[in-house]
Amino acid sequence: MRKFLWLLLLASQAAMAQHQITALVQDAKTHLPLAGVSVFIKDSGQMGITDANGVVTLFNLPSNKFKITFSELNYIAQTIDFEASQFPEKDTLKVFLIPKDNEMQEVIVTSTRTNSRIEDNPIRVEVIGQEEVSEEGVIKPMGIAKLLTESGSVLPQQTSSISGNVSIRLQGLDGKYTQVLKDGFPLYSGFSQGLSIVQIPPLDLKQIELIKGSSSSLYGGDAIAGIINLISKQPQPQHELTFLLNGTSLGGQDANLYYSKRWKKLGFSFLSANSWQKAKDINQDGFTELPKTQTFNVSPTLYYYPNPNTSIRLGLNGTFDKRIGGDILALNRQPNNQHSYFEQNITHRLSSQLMVNHHFNTNTQLTLKNSESYFKRSIHQATTAFVGDQWNSYSEISLFHKTHQHTIVAGINLNTENFKEDTSLSHLSRNLRYVTLGVFLQDDWKLTKNLIAEIGLRNDFQNQFGLFFLPRLSLRYQVEPDFYIRAGSGLGYKLPTIFSASAEELGINLVQPLPQNIKAEQSISANIDFNYKVDLDDEASLTFNQSFFTTRIHQPLVLQQDTYLNESLPIITSGFESDIKFREDAFQIIGAYTFINAKRTYDYNQSFIPLTPKHKANLDVIYEIEGKYSFTAEGFYLSSMYRDQDVKTPSFFTLGLSLQKYFKHFSLIGNLENVLDVRQSRQETLVIPPFNDPSFRQIYAPLEGRIFNLALKINL
Repeated sequence: MRKFLWLLLLASQAAMAQHQITALVQDAKTHLPLAGVSVFIKDSGQMGITDANGVVTLFNLPSNKFKITFSELNYIAQTIDFEASQFPEKDTLKVFLIPKDNEMQEVIVTSTRTNSRIEDNPIRVEVIGQEEVSEEGVIKPMGIAKLLTESGSVLPQQTSSISGNVSIRLQGLDGKYTQVLKDGFPLYSGFSQGLSIVQIPPLDLKQIELIKGSSSSLYGGDAIAGIINLISKQPQPQHELTFLLNGTSLGGQDANLYYSKRWKKLGFSFLSANSWQKAKDINQDGFTELPKTQTFNVSPTLYYYPNPNTSIRLGLNGTFDKRIGGDILALNRQPNNQHSYFEQNITHRLSSQLMVNHHFNTNTQLTLKNSESYFKRSIHQATTAFVGDQWNSYSEISLFHKTHQHTIVAGINLNTENFKEDTSLSHLSRNLRYVTLGVFLQDDWKLTKNLIAEIGLRNDFQNQFGLFFLPRLSLRYQVEPDFYIRAGSGLGYKLPTIFSASAEELGINLVQPLPQNIKAEQSISANIDFNYKVDLDDEASLTFNQSFFTTRIHQPLVLQQDTYLNESLPIITSGFESDIKFREDAFQIIGAYTFINAKRTYDYNQSFIPLTPKHKANLDVIYEIEGKYSFTAEGFYLSSMYRDQDVKTPSFFTLGLSLQKYFKHFSLIGNLENVLDVRQSRQETLVIPPFNDPSFRQIYAPLEGRIFNLALKINL
C-alpha cells in the first residue's frame, strides 16, 4: 500500500509539473512552418493558433493525458494522444500535417501586424508566394522588379538609362510614394531611396506582401501609394543550403548563396549575393543601355530562442554597389572633346535589425524592434560630383492581444533621418534632420459572424511639420462561403525631400534647397474589392478579384525648374483592377488587367501623370509537373502614355518564355525575356545632343531588348 501511495504521489506531481506545451507545426512534404493552424484540447476547451514560425504554446494543461487536435483548412487534421509525464516540458512537440490534394496552402500575412489568414483580413493584401519567389528569383537574382511585375497595378519604372535604377509605381503614383519594408523594418526613405530595388536579392525571401493605397496608419509616412513588405525565410530544423549561378546573353553574371539552420536554442541564416554586368550599347548609338555594374550583398542573421515563449533575432546587412554608364568611348578610356560624358554611381548601405518577440500566453505577445542604417551615395560625372550620406534609425514597441471578438495591436515607434552632403561639391545647404514619434492603435473587431472591421488610429509627431492624425477604417463582409467583399479608406502623408525621379533626371546638384514654407504632402484614399473563389471539381479551381481604388494627394510637392514647391491643386488617381486565376491539376492561367486614370489637376496643359499607362494587362500560362519540370509563358501589354512636354508614346507588348527542369538536388532554368525584341530605341533616339553634355529621354519601354539567361540552382 505504501508503494502504491508513493507511485500515486509521483504521478500527481508529474501531472502538476506539466503546465504548458509548445508545438512546432510543419508541412509534411516541405517541412516549412505552418502559420494559422488551429490547436484545440477537447477536454478543457483550450485553443490556440500557430504564429508565423509555426509555433504555438498552450498553458495550464488540463491533466496528465488528453487529446490535442491540429487542424487547418488545406491540411488533413491530426489528433494526438498526449501524455505529459512522458514528454519533458522544455521540449517542443513536432507535428507534421499532410496537405489535402489539389489545394493551395493557407497564406498568412504579417504586414497588417495581426498575423491573420489573407482571406480573413479586412485590408486588401496581395501576396507573391514562396513558389513564385523561388521561380522568378532565378530570372533576376539581384532584384525584385521582375517579381513585382506579376501584380496588376504595380509598374516597375526604370529611372535612368545610365544607372539602370528602377523605382516602383503603385496605382499610377510616383515611386517616392511607395514604402519598402523588410520584415516590417523600413528599408529606404528620403536620400536612401536612391538604393534601387534592382539591388534587393530575393533568394532569402519567403514571400512578398503588397498593400495598395494609403498605409500610413500602419507604418507612418512614405506610404501614400502603399507598402511592399519583403518577408524573410525562417531557419528550420532541416537545414537549407542553396547555390544560384546565372549568366545572361548580355554579359551579366550572378553568384548567390543562402544557408539557414535551426538548432535547439539557436538559429542562423546567411545570404551572399553578387552580380557583375558588362557595359552594353545595345542600339549602337555610342551610349550604354546597360551600365557596367558590380554589386555585393551580404546578410548574416542570428536567432536565439531562450525559452519556448521568446525569440530574439539580430541581423546585419551590407550592400555595396558600383555602376558606371555613359559614352562608350569615355568608359573605354578613349575620351575626346565630344565623347567625354559618363556617370558613376557608388552606393554603400550598412544596416542592423534587432527584433524580440515574447509570448505571455497564447493570445498576448510583446514585440520590440530596432534598426540602424547608414547609406552613402556618390555621383560623379565629367564636370560635376555629388556626395551625401544618411543615418536612419527605427525603434518600435508593440503589444498584440487577441480575444474572441478583438485582435488588438498597440504601440509606439520613433523614426529618425539625418542627411548630410559634401557642400564643397554642391555649394548648397540641403542637410536635414527629421525626427518622428508615432503612436498607433489597431483593432480587428469581429462585429458579427460575417462582418469584420479593422479600425486604425495613428498620431505622428514630426519635429518640423507638426502633428499628423491618420485614421483608417476597413471592412470585410462574407456574403457566401465562396464570396466576400472588402472596403476601406485612410489618410496618409509624405515628408518633403529633394530626392525623387525628377531630381535624378535634372541632376541632383542643380536642385535648390527646400523652401522655408514647404509643406508635407497629405492624402486620402479609398478602395473596395470583390473576391470569389470556387472549386470547380476535384482537380480545378477558379479565383477572381475585382477592385476599385482612388487616391487624392493634397499640396503635392513638384519640381518647378530647379525648386520644389507645393501646388494648390491635387494629384488624383483612380481606376480598377481585375485579377483571375484558374488552376487545373498541373495547368495554371493567371491574368490581370488594370485601368488607371492618373491626373495632376494643377497642370492645365498636360494633366496626365507622365509615364502612367491607362491600360496594363498581363497573362501567365504555366504548366508544371511537380518534381520534374515547369514551363511558363508571360505576356505584358502597356498602352500608350504621356511623358513631359505632352509627348505620347506608342503602346507595346512583350513576351517571355521560361523552362525549368528539376533534378533531385538541383534544377536548370532557361529563360528568354522579350522574345519580340521590343526596344524604345526602335521608336526614337534616347540621347539628345550635345554628346559631351547630353540629356536623355524619359524611359517608357525596355532598353536591352531580347535577352537570354541560363541558371543553375543547387539545393543541398
